[in-house]
Amino acid sequence: MATKLVKVTKTRRIAKTVSLLRSMKFCTIVLLLLTAAAAVRAGNVEEFTVNGLKVILKRNPSNEVIVTQLYIRGGVLNLTPETAGIEPLLFDVAKQGTAKFPKAKLNAELSRMGTQIGNDVKRDYSVVQMRCVKTHFALSWDIFSEVILHPTLDPQEVELSRAQLLNALRQRQDNPDSYLEMLGEAKFFQDHPYAIDPFGTEASASQITIAQMRQYLQDNLTTSKLLLVVVGNIEKTDLQTKVAGAFGQLPVGNYKPQYPRMVKHAQATVYTEAQPLPTNYIAGYFTAPSLRDPDYFALRTAVAVLQDRIFEEVRTKRNLSYAPEASIEDLFANYGKLYVTTVAPDTTIKIMLGEVKRLQNRLLNAYGLRDRINLSLTSYYLDNETNLAQANFLARFELAGLGWKASKKFVNNRQNVTPEQLLEAAKKYINHFQFVVIGDSTKIDPQLFTSK
Repeated sequence: MATKLVKVTKTRRIAKTVSLLRSMKFCTIVLLLLTAAAAVRAGNVEEFTVNGLKVILKRNPSNEVIVTQLYIRGGVLNLTPETAGIEPLLFDVAKQGTAKFPKAKLNAELSRMGTQIGNDVKRDYSVVQMRCVKTHFALSWDIFSEVILHPTLDPQEVELSRAQLLNALRQRQDNPDSYLEMLGEAKFFQDHPYAIDPFGTEASASQITIAQMRQYLQDNLTTSKLLLVVVGNIEKTDLQTKVAGAFGQLPVGNYKPQYPRMVKHAQATVYTEAQPLPTNYIAGYFTAPSLRDPDYFALRTAVAVLQDRIFEEVRTKRNLSYAPEASIEDLFANYGKLYVTTVAPDTTIKIMLGEVKRLQNRLLNAYGLRDRINLSLTSYYLDNETNLAQANFLARFELAGLGWKASKKFVNNRQNVTPEQLLEAAKKYINHFQFVVIGDSTKIDPQLFTSK
């Protein structure tokens, strides 16, 4: 199944990048930063609307790859517990054939052109993706739009995709990391709209019907609910023509974006699940501001500093864990997280919470903060070199209701964080941890885990 159920956290990649950067000479870092920044800034961004559908186009003449992303707003707000999982199932089946492009023809054409069509689901939105080279954009676009608008939804293909989704859901419980994340998010989002998992459950995925899939398309394919982002070497007039031809007859609808409330927990908790594992898997969730909130950049910087310190104390100095982490997500109702796998959970968590306390009680010096921010920005530029990453970055601001133009302020907003803002954000948010532990429950001191 194309959709990914197990997430690889950004923090691990960032930690590797930071470690690499620190081993480089200063001039090499500057050259790398300037090169990556140039790639991110390449091309002009503009927007236009066709039949109520907002389109963001970033022309990037530096390569011949064109990335097309159609976002469906709403995410889990479009679902019920009974229909959870309909999006990954529907769009996986849609790629198996349309009225105009039966399965064999569709696969043959995509293979010949090297075009990739995929899909992903998040709590805040779902997206159908297409990546191709400029030479084959016309036919690739035709297939892409047909997959979205006119999927065959053949019963045999539905059952095959359903079996793959169910197998992926079962495997998630077999992998301690993915199971930990599933448990952690379920506990953190209890009694919140995000309690619905967009990938669904075995029960919901087993019962979704073709009629429900067609109803989902009818309900959600209204242009006021959609966002199209294209990054690549394509002319605006060409894209306008193609968008009008594909989506010009869809109903506009009257969708208004909704943003779920921030999650708040009154006190710290710990949930343990005993399993005979060689190590203990631990995650501690805390409320975090979203991109829409004024504290977002200060807390994101605070978490980056915390990640460095935890890695140094837990991994480098004491070798208690291979990859301890502090991270923050990018949800509309957001969270941050401490994560570690270790055979000495109490010792390790005591050190990690000690670093949280130090972050909340000691003001960083301005020079050290600037250094950490520059490292983070280097990672940002490196992560956004591809057309796909740039499309997602623009969409992130647009979907959050800030408008894509707000993305231009991202670097300045990161650079302008002060030590005082970082300290206050850390105090305000990094507390009331909702811990989940899988492993040897006899090694867990509940008082320690609920002390912050």
